Amino acid sequence: MKQQNIPCAAAQKGEAMNVKKAADYSVMYRKLTEILARNLSQMDEIYAIGKAVSHRPEKGAAVAAAEFLQTNLPDRTGFSPRNVRRMRDFYKVYENDKLLLRLAMKIGWTLNVVIVEAALARDERK
Repeated sequence: MKQQNIPCAAAQKGEAMNVKKAADYSVMYRKLTEILARNLSQMDEIYAIGKAVSHRPEKGAAVAAAEFLQTNLPDRTGFSPRNVRRMRDFYKVYENDKLLLRLAMKIGWTLNVVIVEAALARDERK
């Protein structure tokens, strides 16, 4: 049986399929600026940035945040899109577990990345 090549509805209408939708990140940018102005410890700053990014539903929010942070803090490192996604993941893992969050805040960022990316159970993270 010959396979038919049936284009999707967007292609039939002549629309581009992978076009980024415009998003207004101004509220997130203001929140990031506020976070950076507070001179938090590294882990508190990471948690706060992760929280700010996680409140955005758009897939590109972490990339937009990374670009904003890199542009506004050219002398600081650690704000790659991948690392900002890790910050978001860190927040999501600990947002509802204050005990584990307290423990995570006592160790360094690199070890936290290993723990979060290992997809461990709660007891294993502890």
